[in-house]
Amino acid sequence: MEETIPSAKSEKPGTIREQIIAAAIDMFYEHGYQKASLRDIARKVGVTQAAIYYHFHNKEEILYTIIERFSNDLFFTLKSCFSANKDPLEKLRNAISEHIISIKTRRKGAKIIIEDKRFLSGELNRLVREKEKTVYYLYKSQLEELQKSMRIKECDLTVATFGILGMINWLYHWYRPEKGLSIEKMADEIVNTIFFGLFGDGGKGFLHEKYLQNKPL
Repeated sequence: MEETIPSAKSEKPGTIREQIIAAAIDMFYEHGYQKASLRDIARKVGVTQAAIYYHFHNKEEILYTIIERFSNDLFFTLKSCFSANKDPLEKLRNAISEHIISIKTRRKGAKIIIEDKRFLSGELNRLVREKEKTVYYLYKSQLEELQKSMRIKECDLTVATFGILGMINWLYHWYRPEKGLSIEKMADEIVNTIFFGLFGDGGKGFLHEKYLQNKPL
């Protein structure tokens, strides 16, 4: 399945519109979409509410703009990993790692997408669901390729895909870099858990047994 995704509008850093977006990201992250008011955002930027309405129709449009931006950034990061001229299994490993490491710079966006997207209605909600599907199908298509070539074992790929995304998407909730575990080390740990499971030499994760016998990762 060919994935398409619209490009986010490019804005010059420092413009009022960009300042509004940056302030809204902070407010939504700290207080949640429902509790953050346009008045609070305007106060943080140092403008009137009328100035916000000049750039956005309402608070919902600001939320969609934030989600669109972070979603597009993630999509193109993953697309680059999956399009690389590398071994298919290595492409999957790299995509998962990059997805996890992106939390370094996209932690706020990840929280807003997961917790606040439900407040989008109508067409905006539909557009966000389409963006989520593009990420889902990037992973699932790669798993299908690996399963057909017997690089991973027979399993329900819908479950496997949502399992991978679930592990990654929930990281923003519990990961704390100040606890001493680097994001890179955590990415390695999660990738190894996905690939090899939790049971040492006795567990093979989802890698196909024939692949493990012939070409250990």
